[in-house]
Amino acid sequence: MSDDDFLRVGRVAGAHGLNGRLRVVVISDNPGRFEAGKSVYVSLNDSYDSYTIEGFQLIKRRLALLSLKGISDRNQAEALGRAELFVAKEDAERARDELGSDSFYYYDIIGCDVYLDNNLFAKVTDIMQAGGDVLIIKSMDGRELMVPFVESMTDTSRISERRIDISPVEGLFDI
Repeated sequence: MSDDDFLRVGRVAGAHGLNGRLRVVVISDNPGRFEAGKSVYVSLNDSYDSYTIEGFQLIKRRLALLSLKGISDRNQAEALGRAELFVAKEDAERARDELGSDSFYYYDIIGCDVYLDNNLFAKVTDIMQAGGDVLIIKSMDGRELMVPFVESMTDTSRISERRIDISPVEGLFDI
C-alpha cells in the first residue's frame, strides 16, 4: 500500500496512564472509525502498522483515549508519541454515505482550484487545524496564504468540479 491508500484520522499526543492507552487528537468527524474491533494504521517513520482498536473514549471535542491491541504498557505507548493514525482509504470510501452534505474528506479538498471573484486565484495545498479547519492555499503569484474553512468565506458547492470559491474578509491577504 502507498501513502495514497490511507486517510489520516488522528495523531498520537502521548501516553495516558500505565496500561498503554494513548491520548489522541481526532481529526475525523466520524467517531465510528474508532469502534472496538476496527483497524487503524499507525504511521511512524514512514511505515504503516495495523492495530486492532480495543477501546476508545472521547474526552473533549477532539481529544480521546485509545487502546490498541498489542500496546499494553506506558513504554510501548510512549514509543508511538507523535505518530499519525490512518484508516484505509477504501474503508473511508465505503463510509462516505455517512458524511453530511457539507462534509468532505481532506483529499477531496487538497488540490482544488481556488477562485476569487470568479478568477483563478490559488490552489489548496493543505489543511491545518487551528481551533477549526484552515485552508492553506498557494496563490498564482506564489504566496502561501491561509483561509478559514468556514461557510461565510468558502463556497464548496462546486467541489465535485475540484473548485472552491472564496470570499475573504477585507484585509485577510494584506501583508
